[in-house]
Amino acid sequence: MKHHSLLTSTLLCAGLLVGCGGTTPVKPDIDDPRECAQNFSYTGSFLSGRTYKTYAHIKGVEQKAAMSRVAQFTANDGWNINSVDKELGIISASQTVSYGDGKTAPLNISFLQNTDDLKLSLSYSTSGGVSSPLDAIVDHFCKTVEAASN
Repeated sequence: MKHHSLLTSTLLCAGLLVGCGGTTPVKPDIDDPRECAQNFSYTGSFLSGRTYKTYAHIKGVEQKAAMSRVAQFTANDGWNINSVDKELGIISASQTVSYGDGKTAPLNISFLQNTDDLKLSLSYSTSGGVSSPLDAIVDHFCKTVEAASN
């Protein structure tokens, strides 16, 4: 009987851990009127890892100029630029995680030129056991949008 209750407890705990890493986006209540902050969300959990996302629309900016400014801003902010695909409008970057035993956190930035504006989307992921302060992520995302705009 002990073996059965141990197995049941183990399965219950495993189910709870899997359930905590849900895929439904969480939209935290952020007191910041910028579009990039209002569109911010994340999925996952501390144990499973998280993916943080946002997007913003920028008027009067061409993709080529925005990509150049964002690549420069991202590199100057301490990220390693892994690749830039001008045709697809994607910048992939990463940053080494402090105390992460060689782990990196990827940052992907995509640009979609629409008729009326440029849509800039950002996605940043952390692996299980790694955390970043939400306000710092939102601030970096919005500064990236501002870099594209200027």
